[in-house]
Amino acid sequence: MDTDVTSTDNFLKLKRILQNFQSERINRTYKDIEADPEFAKIGNFFFKKLYASEDFSFRDTSMKKLHKALDGKIYKNMLTAVTKVIELHEISDAQDNLMVKKMIAAGVEDSITMEQYQKIYVSLDNYDQRIYQINLSAEVTRIFHGLSKKWIVAVSLKTVKTAAAMFGIKEIVDFIYDGYVSFKTIDNIDFFVDTMVQRELSWHNEIWSTITGKTA
Repeated sequence: MDTDVTSTDNFLKLKRILQNFQSERINRTYKDIEADPEFAKIGNFFFKKLYASEDFSFRDTSMKKLHKALDGKIYKNMLTAVTKVIELHEISDAQDNLMVKKMIAAGVEDSITMEQYQKIYVSLDNYDQRIYQINLSAEVTRIFHGLSKKWIVAVSLKTVKTAAAMFGIKEIVDFIYDGYVSFKTIDNIDFFVDTMVQRELSWHNEIWSTITGKTA
């Protein structure tokens, strides 16, 4: 039986290197947002937890368990939001896996430079999919912010937290609850989302133009 390359020690090591690189870039890009008291909680959730450099596998498995366990039992729009998060995670994870395969082919071992990252990023030739990923991230953010303002969501989350251990999803429920609390502190999410989309599109297009010489 063929070994799944994505589960080998070397692949997982390089994936962590890639995620560290991306996490550090994100923290540099949004340093001003993190430092703004108005966005302190949501900034901490996004840049220290959601996009932290760690093993995300528990989230993928737990999100799907959560979706299955709660289907028909909680506020419908919450389940829709979880579905969107699963889609975003799967897209992001698939892109990371493709990047790591290219890193292996390029002989990357213990670290990745900006030049290597940019060349590998563009070599995937998936400009439109990256744009979709950025826009989906913005959509998910707006959905969860809207949900944080509904009283029924607070009730549903309390119900979920009570049953979380029974379903083996306590870790992911705690993660989602942290996000809920963070979103609830923001009255208007437009500045945060618009800034995120603008900077991510600029980053994406800068890499593309730097390597290909073409503008979007």
